[in-house]
Amino acid sequence: MNDTLFLSGHSIELRIPTEDDMYNTNWHSWYNNMETTKYNSHGVYPVSVDQEYKIVKSIMDKEDTILCSIYDKNSSKLVGNAALQNIDLINRNCNLATTVGEKAPFTTTIEVWGLLIEHAFMRLNLHRVYDGTHQELKKLVDILSVLGVKEEGVSKDHFLRDDQYFDKINFAILKKDFLLLKQ
Repeated sequence: MNDTLFLSGHSIELRIPTEDDMYNTNWHSWYNNMETTKYNSHGVYPVSVDQEYKIVKSIMDKEDTILCSIYDKNSSKLVGNAALQNIDLINRNCNLATTVGEKAPFTTTIEVWGLLIEHAFMRLNLHRVYDGTHQELKKLVDILSVLGVKEEGVSKDHFLRDDQYFDKINFAILKKDFLLLKQ
C-alpha cells in the first residue's frame, strides 16, 4: 500500500503530494501550458519546477487547505491535483479546486469531486462546498450535478483572456443535498 494514499476511489487515488510529484512528473508544466490554463487564472507567469515546489510546500503548510495529487489507478500515473481550500470551520464551507493536466478519463474530475465532497462533509463536518468556473466549462457544472452540485449564479466579466471578458459560473453543494443523494 502507498504510504502517501489519502483517499481512494474506483479509478483514482488522492495522495499526499511528494517531492517526486514535483520533480519527476509534468506537474509544473501544467501551469505553463496554454491549453491546460485556457479557462483558469494560471498560465500568466511562467513557473519553474523549483518555483512550483515552493508553491506546493507553502500550500501544504496552510491549515485551511488539503492538497492532493490525483493518480490514475490503472496506469499509476499522476494526472492532476485537487484541493479543498479556504476551509472555514466557523462558517463551515470551503472551495474545491482541481487541475487535470494529463490525459485522463472523462470521469476523473467527477470522482475527485465525489471523494473530496464526502471528505468535506463527513470528516471535516462542513456544510457547503463551492467553486466557480469559466463560462466555457458550463458542461462541467452540468455533469457535476450528478453529485448534487447546483449552479448558484454568474459573475459577469470575471475572466479576461486575449482581450476578451468571460463570465464565471458559480456553483456549490450543500451537505443536506449530498446526504439525500447518498441515500
